[in-house]
Amino acid sequence: MRCFNHHDKDALGSCKHCAKGLCADCAADLGFGLACRNLHEPQVEAVNSLVHRNVQANRVAPAAWYIGPAFLAFMGAIFSGFGLFFSPQPSAFMILLGLGFIAYSAFSFAINYRVLKSSRKQA
Repeated sequence: MRCFNHHDKDALGSCKHCAKGLCADCAADLGFGLACRNLHEPQVEAVNSLVHRNVQANRVAPAAWYIGPAFLAFMGAIFSGFGLFFSPQPSAFMILLGLGFIAYSAFSFAINYRVLKSSRKQA
């Protein structure tokens, strides 16, 4: 591949923003990608920053995947407990609502666990 600007020179790589071939004179090495010197450096820096933030968020995400199911189970326990123990007479609606939350909590936990497990195998 030849440089887009200097057709007589071989390209070192391509710009991460526009994908044009770049020689040593035209390329700005930003660590995780090349950019057209004095042209696409801010755009490539923005992409590199976005990728870096996503990697950091992905490290924290597995712990957050279990917060939702835990909250659903907690709410199920509250509704079921209120329907059973704190109402003057047992409320079938509150008990069923609580059991629905608990069932959905178990389903959410299973799905999240399966997705997290498969994503770790790919990494």
